[in-house]
Amino acid sequence: MAERDTSRALVYAAENQWSAALDRGGVIDFFGSRLTLPKQQYFETVELMQNYCDDVLGLDRIVASFPNTGSVLVRARAGQAKAHYEFENRTIAVPLSGTAGVPGWACCEAVLLHELAHHLLFVVADPATSAHAFHGGRFTTTMCQLVCEVLGFEAALVLQGAFQGAGVTVGSYVD
Repeated sequence: MAERDTSRALVYAAENQWSAALDRGGVIDFFGSRLTLPKQQYFETVELMQNYCDDVLGLDRIVASFPNTGSVLVRARAGQAKAHYEFENRTIAVPLSGTAGVPGWACCEAVLLHELAHHLLFVVADPATSAHAFHGGRFTTTMCQLVCEVLGFEAALVLQGAFQGAGVTVGSYVD
């Protein structure tokens, strides 16, 4: 019997809060400390999202931490409800449901980094288990590590705080 993904809703809620902070970017008060968050990028085309994912997977520290991950394919998906990672063919499927000239909600760094974290875990997971698909401690730690490398330590710290505030475990992700 497959294990339940009990943390998924908590992870999504924490990431939505974090993504909203990235939409604003700039200086925030984080438990009495002033942190500067980058403003997250939005992408108007699948090609731009593909280039972003290729760049992230090519970062030296990502390659060192997750050797032999290979590439990921980004494609448009039907519907507007969710983006997802397809383990079988290493594909990120993203709804492009924006209005003219405005990218859809899922065409942003936060969503792409989430799906890339699934990709990184899938490559190192035991294929006999499905635990790599879940949103527990291994996933949140990988997500924070990825965010730290791509968006910086302060963005990762805010994401870690959101995860922990939602009751989701995060392991150590910095050297």
